[in-house]
Amino acid sequence: MKLIEITKPENWEAIQSKLVWPQFTQSWAWGQFRLSLGFKVRRFALLDEEKKCLAAVQMEFRPKKFVGGYWFAPRGPVFLPGVPENFFSLALQELVDQLLAAGLERSLFWRFEPVVELGHPEGAMPFSFRRYAPVNPASTILLDLTRSTDDILSAMHQKTRYNIRVAARKGVVTRIATRPEDVEAFLDLMDETARRDKFTQHDRAYLKSLYDFFQADGLARIRLAEYQGKVLAANFELTYRNTATYLHGASSSESRNLMAPFVAHWDAISQAKRDGLHTYDFWGVNPISKAAFTHKLSWEGFTLFKEGWGGKRVDLYGTWDLPFNLPLYRTAFWRQWRA
Repeated sequence: MKLIEITKPENWEAIQSKLVWPQFTQSWAWGQFRLSLGFKVRRFALLDEEKKCLAAVQMEFRPKKFVGGYWFAPRGPVFLPGVPENFFSLALQELVDQLLAAGLERSLFWRFEPVVELGHPEGAMPFSFRRYAPVNPASTILLDLTRSTDDILSAMHQKTRYNIRVAARKGVVTRIATRPEDVEAFLDLMDETARRDKFTQHDRAYLKSLYDFFQADGLARIRLAEYQGKVLAANFELTYRNTATYLHGASSSESRNLMAPFVAHWDAISQAKRDGLHTYDFWGVNPISKAAFTHKLSWEGFTLFKEGWGGKRVDLYGTWDLPFNLPLYRTAFWRQWRA
């Protein structure tokens, strides 16, 4: 096997185009966005003897006080279709070995989120890796948009279908943000949601930069659900190749009986289907077992909401670190999240 560094967008995207479920965090555009924020980004592909791509990974260097920093592959590496299930561990170890040979700095550790579903053969992660709390969601729900609209509706929970009808009947309407004040309305609603549901969100400047960067290329949308001119719910959607991802969502504490989030999602799903996309990714949910390592009590409410849409749950291996100085790593990171 041979590792090559990819420096041209057309070559990188040719690899990503072969994936059944492409990850926007492994797109060329995402790497450029991270570069715009001051992060170093590198991209690599692992080839077999016939120069066929087996795996690819986009990594960014994240500075960290006191320990220098680390390389991180958000939702990566990705493995190309046709790679045997019992080959993932070998391919990942080979990728690591060749990244070292290619001169990628060791740093304190490297962080990976391999796009491999649980249920593949045990031992998919090499022994030298250490599990870390999920950075990007380890579980999601994927809605198959290649089915007919009737099939999609019939697979939903009946309460979800009912709430879509309630919102429409009561006059909740949706539209795409087009003005600066629309973006501010979304950000205000995000702040309100974070306070109400007691979670930490990205700051406003980051969300604004994310939207501006991807909206310029038509890859990001903010979708507003309104009643009598007041914004009651908002979705932030990213589109990459055949997948639309519901990346962020917010809702007002007022008029919750109008079910605005339901009509916002149905409008997003309907538009993604009209646009010829294959998948609507709800991005983050709890795993099916409450005893699972990645289960979060604070996620139970929106997990129940997302389950109502009738998609397929996908559980990935999650976030794993490869320490190069294990004692220091344990002191600086491992015990930090285990405490």
